[in-house]
Amino acid sequence: MMPRGQRRAARQTSDQAVHQALHQARQPLGVRAVLAAAACAGRRDAWRIFGVAVAVSIVTALAEVVVKDFAGRASVPLSLVAGLGASAVTIAGSVFLSGFLSKLVAREAGSQSPSIWQVMRTLRWARLAGADLLVALLVVLGLLALVIPGLVAINLLAVTGPVIEIEGRPVLAALRRSVRLVRPRFWMVALLATLPVLAASEIETVAPRPESMPAILEILAIRGLAEGIAQAAIGLTLVMLCRRLIELDRARPATADHEPCGPETTPAQAARHRPR
Repeated sequence: MMPRGQRRAARQTSDQAVHQALHQARQPLGVRAVLAAAACAGRRDAWRIFGVAVAVSIVTALAEVVVKDFAGRASVPLSLVAGLGASAVTIAGSVFLSGFLSKLVAREAGSQSPSIWQVMRTLRWARLAGADLLVALLVVLGLLALVIPGLVAINLLAVTGPVIEIEGRPVLAALRRSVRLVRPRFWMVALLATLPVLAASEIETVAPRPESMPAILEILAIRGLAEGIAQAAIGLTLVMLCRRLIELDRARPATADHEPCGPETTPAQAARHRPR
């Protein structure tokens, strides 16, 4: 086993690599820079991220399997309650994983990683869950309106969760902030966030139907590992992307203040245009 001093030195080296990657990502926004920063942050706490993401995916998949099996034998009210319970578990898992990744990325170099209990205690559960529900509602309404508006909504609202975690905004303000951040770089966000999210949503279709215990175990293995890894990678990318978009947006007014708005007006020109 590695001595404690060597582990501490390795952790500090990893932290320095992450912050160096974040500094490189502050260059003009690009796919490679954001992905490199996300990968570097993931390597720093790889096993913790992998363990949490797989655990969340397994619990979510298990809740959905139980609901599907229960819905076929229960009455309509009980099936509805079970479905709402599974949805609550899914939202809670998504909120927890997103907040966990945000706090891991945000910690200072050399500091200790937050524990799972600290993350659970400090997460903005109500805001994040409310944002998830509202985004889902807007996306569904957009998909019903000839699909394309729904895809646009998915993209414009892609960083709503990280905005709540990073800037502490309420739900509606976070939705507006996400639109403001994404709109100038719509296609870049589509490539880094929306396409991976849509691709990860297809993992569920690969799993078999829960008709027997071996099939259920196969579902948990496929969705637990594949979805866990995919959700962790997407979550890290979203956090890094959101942090970079916020930096660019905050720098925009300062840049604009130093840019001339037009040609200088000489005193003679001012006098010529002065109303008589």
